Amino acid sequence: MQEDWNITLSVLESPDKSLIGQQKVFYSSPISIGRANNNDLIITDPAVSRNHAILRITNDYSRVFVTDMSTHGTEVSGKIVQKGRGTGFTIENGDTVKLGDTLLRYELHLKLSVQSTFVGKMYRSFLETPPSDMVEESEESVPEIEALETAEPLRKGFSPVSIGIIVVCLILMVYLVFFTK
Repeated sequence: MQEDWNITLSVLESPDKSLIGQQKVFYSSPISIGRANNNDLIITDPAVSRNHAILRITNDYSRVFVTDMSTHGTEVSGKIVQKGRGTGFTIENGDTVKLGDTLLRYELHLKLSVQSTFVGKMYRSFLETPPSDMVEESEESVPEIEALETAEPLRKGFSPVSIGIIVVCLILMVYLVFFTK
């Protein structure tokens, strides 16, 4: 079965000159990156941790998160990724990912059938929070997601107009059932 997506990681810079220009395509998630042989992408850079980072795509293919598991840190297009499980940083198509002294380019390729499901403008402010399946319970507070300026507030219950319409309909039904023959 062919997946609806694939992720390509290309090596742009590395102390190991034999890696530069190499690309690897992934069809499953999560993708582990590091120096150890058990990783999906093995990088022979001494500044890269054995198990440096994990890339994970969401079930709806709309987001890919990178989680930094290293001691030396990870950057995405110059922005530092917070360390540890339960954290995540959304990466976008064409972003560069710096692990140690190695620089990778990230690309997500979606089938046209999947791309057509993303209609309209997507507000990306919510993308800075990790997916719920990665979050572990902790005492740390999770930053609240700011409401969009264009979004209407969530209302609970019925409005007075709705209640009035319902009452009028009920009175009309009672009248029709009992008083007309």
